Amino acid sequence: MRAIEIINHQLHCGEREPPTPNAEQVLIKVHAAGVNRPDVMQRKGLYPPPPGASDIPGLEIAGVIETVGVNVTEFKPGDVVCALVTGGGYAEYCLANPRLCLPIPEHWSFVEAASIPETYFTVWSNVFNRAKLDAKQTLLVHGGSSGIGITAIQLAKAFGAQVFVTVGNELKQQACLALGADAAINYRSQDFVAEILKLTDNNGVNVILDMVGGDYCARNLTCLAIEGTLIQNCVAASC
Repeated sequence: MRAIEIINHQLHCGEREPPTPNAEQVLIKVHAAGVNRPDVMQRKGLYPPPPGASDIPGLEIAGVIETVGVNVTEFKPGDVVCALVTGGGYAEYCLANPRLCLPIPEHWSFVEAASIPETYFTVWSNVFNRAKLDAKQTLLVHGGSSGIGITAIQLAKAFGAQVFVTVGNELKQQACLALGADAAINYRSQDFVAEILKLTDNNGVNVILDMVGGDYCARNLTCLAIEGTLIQNCVAASC
């Protein structure tokens, strides 16, 4: 199969043997792959693949299941899916855990579906499964213009929440507002703690999704509502 390899921090199209699924995996014929910041970091040598993962970049894919492991019952060959993977997405074939595969909605292209897993699985797991955000609650997202950020805006608004974000310039403010954010705070010229307290009548927000960490931790607690939830998401984001 053809695969994109990283050689001396450059991307090269090479030849590899197609991977073989174990009893708990599916093999997907890849039609489209998403591009994420970890892929860029891996090319720069700053994001080594986890133990056992492919050295081929690519963390989200869309395609057709070619074969399934003997213990896989959720999917069958021919199923059209998108998937979150540990690597190997920049190739004609890629292994995936069936628990991290999702049927592609009708009328969605492979390209559209390949943009779902990395950001939507992350936001759903953190903001909804863990933090239990629901309608009429408030969400603060740091890095609102990142992939995770724009996904969080759209999902939270779809479920009726009020969404505030922090960004680094006016252009990103306008982009986030256009996606539905209720307020976009420029952290370079504004104190996000003061702005959040002003926007919430000093009550704070119910959920904070933070991809920055560091000195943001204490500041987050200052603008977190009573019984609120702070989620530290370990994703490198350019925001």
